[in-house]
Amino acid sequence: MSTTELRKRVIARVKASKDAKLLREVDRLLKGAGQEVAPYLTTADQRKAVARSRAALKKGRVRTATEVDKAVREWLG
Repeated sequence: MSTTELRKRVIARVKASKDAKLLREVDRLLKGAGQEVAPYLTTADQRKAVARSRAALKKGRVRTATEVDKAVREWLG
């Protein structure tokens, strides 16, 4: 779908909507449209944590969410 088609589709839906909550949310989302977003700045501790996580991933030291949930349930006993 092209940008033009998408724009027309969104405009048609907004025009047809009578949901004030939805329209307020669309308005809120569009207020920031086109504005540059400042990059997220991390602390030294956060960068270290990311580096440790990446190293653990490379070494295969990872678990699925299901495995972690099971381990936590067992630990809580």
